[in-house]
Amino acid sequence: MTYIPKLFALFIRALPRRPSAALPAALVAFLLLAWSTAAARADDDDDDEPANPQPAGQQAFVLVPETFDQWVFGGVVMHGGPNNNAANQMDQRCQSLLDMRIDAIDRVCTLSVAQQKKLRLAASGDIKRFSDQYDQLKQKYLNTKQDPNNINQVFVALQPLQQAWQTGIFGDQSLFKKVIANTLQPQQLDDYQHEETARNNSRYLAKIKLAVISLDNLLGLTDTQRQELEKLLAETPPPKKFGQYDYYYVITQVARLPEEKLKSILDARQLKLIQPIIQRNKGFEQMLKQQGVM
Repeated sequence: MTYIPKLFALFIRALPRRPSAALPAALVAFLLLAWSTAAARADDDDDDEPANPQPAGQQAFVLVPETFDQWVFGGVVMHGGPNNNAANQMDQRCQSLLDMRIDAIDRVCTLSVAQQKKLRLAASGDIKRFSDQYDQLKQKYLNTKQDPNNINQVFVALQPLQQAWQTGIFGDQSLFKKVIANTLQPQQLDDYQHEETARNNSRYLAKIKLAVISLDNLLGLTDTQRQELEKLLAETPPPKKFGQYDYYYVITQVARLPEEKLKSILDARQLKLIQPIIQRNKGFEQMLKQQGVM
């Protein structure tokens, strides 16, 4: 089991130290999986094999299907099988998401059969594009031996695919979203956009409440302070797209608030406690812009 401490050290070293680095959640899931697998194998092999550790720098890990899918799908393992492989499950989830999206639009706009057909045709193009990218990357990296020092590089290569999955393959850059504007009638489009704005605002308010709860754990806010801070943040624009960066977006909005407004809500002790958070999260603004969130 001599390599377990090395994997733990690798776990610590691989955690991102800058905002533009690989995403921590999936990286943690991957490394914990690698660590637990190594531990199980070590327990099985201790009595059978003599201790003969590889020299430092020569260890390698094999990117197995379960780990690859955890990476792409944000910690969710797609269980394979002869009739239920990861590709089939991915397609089923996409189709389920598409059905919900079209049902939501239909409730607001009352789509015709022809309109629904156009939207489904556009969505099939988005699903195929995602599926093709998934297959290409899986063919490139699956079952390949990787130097532990290159873990972050491999993950960065998969990051665009993971982001597309987490933010929704029918998002702003999708063919589905573009075809909506050309398929709906003027009144339908107006109703749809109004509903979309209301839904985004409601979602943003929920994210603000979660972020304020996190700040409350540090600052010890009163009910009045929480309400005033939520109200102040509600006046800021919602992100251009929702996803794994929602918390960082809200905290960045806190960092951008005028100092006098924060002083009107927080006391001197709380202002001192929040300064490190503000300074640290200012660095996320450029990353959020690069990701299309701001």
